[in-house]
Amino acid sequence: MKPIKTPEQHAAALKRVAELARRFNKLPANERDELEVLNVLIQRYENDNIPIPPPTPLEAIRFRMLQMGYKRKDLGELLGGASRASEILNGKRQLSQEMMRRLRDEWGIPADSLLGPSEPDGPPDNPPDGTGRDPADYPMKQMYDRGYFDGSGGSWRADSKDKRGLLARFFAALPGGMDQVPAFARQGGGEKAKVNPHALEAWRVRVLLRAARETEPPPWDPRAVDDADFLRWLAGLSCLADGPRLACGALLEKGIAVIIEPRLDGTHLDGSALLGAGGRPVIGLTLRQDRLDNFWFTLFHELGHVLLHLSAENPVIYDVEIDRRRTGRIEQEADRFALDTPIPPEKWEEVKHLHYAKDIRAAASRLRVDAAVIAGRLRREANDYRLHKTLVGYGEAREALGFSKEDWPK
Repeated sequence: MKPIKTPEQHAAALKRVAELARRFNKLPANERDELEVLNVLIQRYENDNIPIPPPTPLEAIRFRMLQMGYKRKDLGELLGGASRASEILNGKRQLSQEMMRRLRDEWGIPADSLLGPSEPDGPPDNPPDGTGRDPADYPMKQMYDRGYFDGSGGSWRADSKDKRGLLARFFAALPGGMDQVPAFARQGGGEKAKVNPHALEAWRVRVLLRAARETEPPPWDPRAVDDADFLRWLAGLSCLADGPRLACGALLEKGIAVIIEPRLDGTHLDGSALLGAGGRPVIGLTLRQDRLDNFWFTLFHELGHVLLHLSAENPVIYDVEIDRRRTGRIEQEADRFALDTPIPPEKWEEVKHLHYAKDIRAAASRLRVDAAVIAGRLRREANDYRLHKTLVGYGEAREALGFSKEDWPK
């Protein structure tokens, strides 16, 4: 594939991207690679040759509809009705904050595009060195106690006198360009979840820094992971007492770093799929629930995001309150991957009516997964988390990963 050098080549590339995007979910690996390379080449050509003003909110919506093959009815389903969608697309209705939130969370349109161009006067809100960040927005003491701020003197009383400097040094440590991802990236979870986006941003940076410093994964090849035999083998590790630890190690050998980092207050975060240094994927897990069923579901959910959704254009996906049912297409696809990979649909038909612990354990033995995996899915499908409390592995996930109660932050 050659660089784009002429307007005709640019138009042809855009046409090809639109064609691939319309059937994105069914693309084989080679066409996914083609789509990713084309996006890079188009962006490079446009940066060098086409001065593009910031998009208006309506332009941003229309572009995303074209890019993903969405129709007017899809916008209506997202925003509350066909008439409302028509009014927005015809410029007769302004976006409400709730509409902006849905477009950001479900369709991944950046918040800045939905708000419209900002005033040109005045300094930027977030300069690259981090000095524009307000420490009052972040859980600074908790971050300090967790070791976020390398090189600090070990005395909060002394170091807290320069909170802005602590933040600046923390964010400056991230490899160039990776700090430019907005904290308001796509976010799964309950609609009523009150989340501190600044705490999410800090947690993301912490995970990426740890992944860069603590792991040396081999080159990332999606085909090595997107393989039915490997995925079934990975799910089978759930049968082992140290299966969670072995699963994290197996993914690292395939090029995916899995970082266990406790959540920060105000995030309700269970996990995240992130694009790390050199384009390598990173899965961050908080073990917020400390249940085996939750660990395996969250791990496969984030792995689904890595294989289906993570890209240079979509480098951060947070999953908040992952036990809740989600309505967005991307989250539903990751949910389906997390449910069907350990228990294929034809096998689920055999076990979905089970009620008794002995039957669930027997089925788990036949399917070669831990009973917590089946019990967790039964709870999720019934939307009743009072079921099967003795089978889902309460208090066992952290221990299986080598963390004691004393090790884990209170």
